[in-house]
Amino acid sequence: MPKKLPITTKTIPIELHFRGDGTIVEKRPNVFAGGVIEPELAGELHFNVRREVIEENGILNPVIGEDTLEAAFQINLWGTSQGFRELGRYLLAVAELDTGTDYSFHEHHEAISGDGRTHLHIIVRIPTDPDGASPQANWIAGS
Repeated sequence: MPKKLPITTKTIPIELHFRGDGTIVEKRPNVFAGGVIEPELAGELHFNVRREVIEENGILNPVIGEDTLEAAFQINLWGTSQGFRELGRYLLAVAELDTGTDYSFHEHHEAISGDGRTHLHIIVRIPTDPDGASPQANWIAGS
């Protein structure tokens, strides 16, 4: 049985950008100002949404051959400061990961909504296509 890889750390410099000084202020009743600067992600981050169904083996998987969903959704993400720090730490670690030997690197995460009604299968991908083709064209549902 192979040995587990050790956990290592890496320190990277990062700047945080706020509207104002990082404090939400109430300008007048129920009118607030401040916040964080929206990230500029054009061409840098993509997503799609696929329907999943329970297969005979009891595992949720996308329907092979079925296209992505065409609809409007609202996803509310809430948590503590520590929860958002941990999510940020994870995303920064993914950004720093050397995936040069795995052109289809991805990690699977499962989440269930706070009310237990919605299941999300989140797949984080860093595609590095050696031929320069669009990596999204090669994404197979469920892989």
